[in-house]
Amino acid sequence: MKNLNVYIPTCDPHLFVIEGFAYFFNKYWGDDFNVKVLGFSEPDFELPPNFEFISMAKEQVGRSKGWSNYIIDFFESIDDEHFIFGIDDFYMARPFDREVYETLLKEISDEKVGRIDLQPSIQHCRNPEDVSVYKEFDDFKILELRQISVTSFIFRITGQFSIWNREYFLKNIQRDWTVHQWELIGGKLAEGDGYKILGTADRWCAKKIELVSDNQYPGKLNVFGMREEDINKVKELYSNRPEEIGNFKTERAMDIIYGE
Repeated sequence: MKNLNVYIPTCDPHLFVIEGFAYFFNKYWGDDFNVKVLGFSEPDFELPPNFEFISMAKEQVGRSKGWSNYIIDFFESIDDEHFIFGIDDFYMARPFDREVYETLLKEISDEKVGRIDLQPSIQHCRNPEDVSVYKEFDDFKILELRQISVTSFIFRITGQFSIWNREYFLKNIQRDWTVHQWELIGGKLAEGDGYKILGTADRWCAKKIELVSDNQYPGKLNVFGMREEDINKVKELYSNRPEEIGNFKTERAMDIIYGE
């Protein structure tokens, strides 16, 4: 099966992070995947050949509250039945697990699979009672997220790197939403809908860090979890930026998930 297209939305204030995103994506995920960056103003830096910048408009009307309008219009215009979606500051920190990815791709033939999380999220960021084993293999499992929040909000809809059924993606997003409203309100709408939200345990396709957060660590670039050589690359790429570079966000089970 041909690799799925990867779609990464961005905005003008965060456009600079795409330069590093592209570098670490190709280093750890692979340049045989086509990545389409969805933004507004054209970048002033060169992107690798497997990256394409798509300007959705000259400017983002409504700023963050207009986010979903552009996303809906774009994804209604494409033919992809399935795709990979993630956020612009998700920097890959370890090699992509292609064997697990190929196994997960087989699941999209089931039209009731709405989303497949490629990160450790469902194993390590959900309560165990909200997750069940869907399939077992020698050294990893496919998990299924429960249909309805019971112990805590389960985030059936999220921006974590995931394989999406396009129909399901569009079913759970409405106009004039921010990213956070998409995850929260869209997540509530998705509860009890009968669609399967899958992920894995013990092995995961994508291990990433989150470089920026305007709420959690404004004015800073987080590199916690990156290898030393990669931290140095971030410093090289953004030596002229005003943000402080350092360890500002911890990840659950970092040693178990990331290793060396």
